Amino acid sequence: MNRWWKVTPLLAVVVGIACNTKGNENLEESRSAPIAPTPGPQPTFKTTASLPSSPPAISGGTLAVAGDGRTAVAADPDRDRVYVVDVPSRAVKHSIKLAERSEPGRVAIDTKGRAHVALRNSGNIATIDLATGAVTERRACVAPRGIAYDADLDTLHVACAEGFLVSIPLAGGDIRRIGLDRDVRDVMITKNNILVSRFREADVLVLSRAGALQGKSTTRGGNLGWRIAKAPTAPADDEQTSPPEESDEPAMISQEPVDPSPTPGAVGYYGSGATDACSAPTITATRLDIPGEQPIFVPPAVLPVDLATNGREYAIVAAGNGHTSSLPQLFVHRVRPRATDGSSSSSSSSGFGGSSGSSGFGGGGRFGSSFDCTQMAKGFLPGQAVAAAYDGEDQLLVQSREPAALYIMTPDRQRVWKEIALDAESREDTGHAIFHSNSGGFLACASCHAEGGEDGRTWEFIEGPRRTPSMRGTIADTAPFHWDGTMTDMRHLVDHVFSTRMSGPKVDDAQVETLKTWLFKVPAPPKLEQDAAAVERGQVLFTQRGCATCHSGKALTNNETRDVGTGGAFQVPSLVGVAWRAPFIHNGCAKTMKDRFDGLCGGDKHGDIAGMTSAQIADLSTYVESL
Repeated sequence: MNRWWKVTPLLAVVVGIACNTKGNENLEESRSAPIAPTPGPQPTFKTTASLPSSPPAISGGTLAVAGDGRTAVAADPDRDRVYVVDVPSRAVKHSIKLAERSEPGRVAIDTKGRAHVALRNSGNIATIDLATGAVTERRACVAPRGIAYDADLDTLHVACAEGFLVSIPLAGGDIRRIGLDRDVRDVMITKNNILVSRFREADVLVLSRAGALQGKSTTRGGNLGWRIAKAPTAPADDEQTSPPEESDEPAMISQEPVDPSPTPGAVGYYGSGATDACSAPTITATRLDIPGEQPIFVPPAVLPVDLATNGREYAIVAAGNGHTSSLPQLFVHRVRPRATDGSSSSSSSSGFGGSSGSSGFGGGGRFGSSFDCTQMAKGFLPGQAVAAAYDGEDQLLVQSREPAALYIMTPDRQRVWKEIALDAESREDTGHAIFHSNSGGFLACASCHAEGGEDGRTWEFIEGPRRTPSMRGTIADTAPFHWDGTMTDMRHLVDHVFSTRMSGPKVDDAQVETLKTWLFKVPAPPKLEQDAAAVERGQVLFTQRGCATCHSGKALTNNETRDVGTGGAFQVPSLVGVAWRAPFIHNGCAKTMKDRFDGLCGGDKHGDIAGMTSAQIADLSTYVESL
């Protein structure tokens, strides 16, 4: 195995490629210039395939183990299946086919032999009898994401991305809906509280067990909080003589964003251009937050879609490393027992937070001066890992999306010991693979365009502040691309962004076509439930006030570049699913839709809003958010 992070790096050949597209001065130069060799490992796409029914964007976290310690339940959004597996015998007991495009996601298992699966795209919860495989469904909300079982109340708690916590008593009774912020993701039950994370804010809302909002957890990440997990107040000992006590604070895996290099000629403007992951100036790095510890940074873990723990270690799943065989897809952080003498040194973690002899971000760099990029256990496995869980024998199980399989890792977590095949149907799609793969710059397209959408962040680029655009139903037939409309087609976009800015490999025309096909099929987000009368009034205003002049057609854009008084000429954005992607405007200045219509953020040429009352603005905002 080539441990590339331990060898002396080769000197990279730096080719000056200007990435500033402002005014289009260097556009053709940057497109035609040779791509500089990238020292970091790059992905390999063995075949070129584009599926008629494209696989959904990766969300991860689709594996759970029942209380018996031996029954694993794996949701498979690529095949719309759920598998019930007996781990000791490596037997698939049930393979349950759900409706097409259900997109099964998070799994919660109750104490009565049932698994409950959030169906991300249908809005339902699927309940599966683990003994018989029988399945029933019930409506939960528009966009169910996280799910947890409360054994004390025999109740399911569902985090709905449109901004609700829905509590469903399984024995019957009134369903409770608590209004929260939009974009909630995971839900977790602790001894005293209900914790609900927010995806793009990477923070955690704290509710009492009765449902009263208490505030926020002290645990938070950087950006894109992919997963929260229960954290022990102290790790159990190696002999497992006592179980770890659970904290009321969660652990979180997220991404740490940093604005790109301001140097116009820098290779890898978005990421890489360096010789190894520990010094790569990538714009986003994986971050593990554990209660009571300093953040632990894991730069080589691209696209950290899941986090699992057994109380003594945390396993991070890096789906973005799946098409690069020399990169690990598992990073396992061992928790050291806290000292009893009050000293601070023994409470440090054994991952990147090591205290001495570190070889990583030394000299007070981006992540401080005490990080070592070789200390975590690193696991290699075939396929593309998307989820992990520990069974009752303390085995680490890892789910692969393609091929569909469960892998049982060796005790050191570094290699596959046993394999459990789940389904023979291939769902390999080259466009999907390109979008979700480490480019060579230690980031993927999905690092910013998470789940096909966006990270909610406004980045400081050479051109000025730029809000990450969404691709959820907004990119098909909307060329030219990019904020200023200078990317004429997908070939141009891939060359400039993936191969140059992200230090990725050259992508041939057939592969570009697969990426285009996959991106064009990324579905729009579900429509919000809105007041019908307000929507109708707002629609009238939308036409009367000139909004429909530019925001027209199926994609709600005329594909033109216009100056609407917001600081320059920009591409007219699609309004499909716009309610899901606050803040708004190219520079993120409008925190809410209503803010877009004020004089400070809206632009003096951005529709005729003169004389509109607050009630009319509210109606117009409601209509726009219904699109």
